[in-house]
Amino acid sequence: MSTRKFIKKLTASLLFIAVVMSFGVQSAFAESNSPKATVKNNVVTFSNLDQLKANEKLTIAVVDSNGNPATITIESVNNSISRAAKSSNSWKVSYKGVVIHAYFYMTVTNNKVTNAWDYSITTLGSTYSDASLTYNSSSAKLTFTSNAYNGIASHTCWLKGTPRGTNNEVDVTYSM
Repeated sequence: MSTRKFIKKLTASLLFIAVVMSFGVQSAFAESNSPKATVKNNVVTFSNLDQLKANEKLTIAVVDSNGNPATITIESVNNSISRAAKSSNSWKVSYKGVVIHAYFYMTVTNNKVTNAWDYSITTLGSTYSDASLTYNSSSAKLTFTSNAYNGIASHTCWLKGTPRGTNNEVDVTYSM
């Protein structure tokens, strides 16, 4: 093979490699933007929530402080129901355990809680008292006292939603 042909083939090969490389490389294992829930140290982190449609929910199984199974759920709420601005996201945050089922609604705008409203608490074999739903710019929290055995034993319970990072992440913590 002549030197001239060799140089042409080498140049063509290098040009081909350069063209292929210019298209970039994308991993087949790129991180998904679908909604997900993870649990670490009793903190449930809901991520990519901006991908949830109205009334769509994401649920994860947890274990309560007594070793009983429970679920934590976050549900996207239609902003027309919450009367929130279109740039806001409204969520129904709920805990469902063997004895207690509790939920509340919260609105998040620019990574800040701007409203919390309409809570519900249901208990089985016990009563509850002193329920309150409070919020500030960093979180919304439902607190109540669970009274068992005709008031002989009581426990302060809470469910808290905290926006984190961007409007599409919420940490949920609880004590039931």
